[in-house]
Amino acid sequence: MKYGNKSLWKRLFYSPIGILIGVIVLILLIRGGMSIHQKAIIAQIRLDQTQTELANLQQQQQSLTDSISQLSTPEGIEAALREKYHAVKQGEEVAVIVDNSAQMDSKQANSVKANDSSTTDQNTETTIKLSWWGSFLHFFSF
Repeated sequence: MKYGNKSLWKRLFYSPIGILIGVIVLILLIRGGMSIHQKAIIAQIRLDQTQTELANLQQQQQSLTDSISQLSTPEGIEAALREKYHAVKQGEEVAVIVDNSAQMDSKQANSVKANDSSTTDQNTETTIKLSWWGSFLHFFSF
């Protein structure tokens, strides 16, 4: 038995150059593992975003399917026209109730018109918006 002589591989492995090479290989392996871990996190985030988007698109598809089925009937078409274009049938009138205490948006501040094809005149209701001075005086009831 040889106690004093080490094999060539053991001498290379335990030498400073061998240890340096081992540390470099270890660093490269850790760096590669961290890169894979970061890519896995990014992939999970993208998967969650895609699943959320898919759920939103499925909900939108269901909404559109419901709208299409509702528009396939004459009543549904009429309701859609009335809602979108504020249309009225011949002989119908529109009544607008304005609450003075509520803030009015620009749609309510515009004049409201109802067309009656049997007569040439138009019913118009307008809301007068007070100037800031008029609002101030109205606030103190002058």
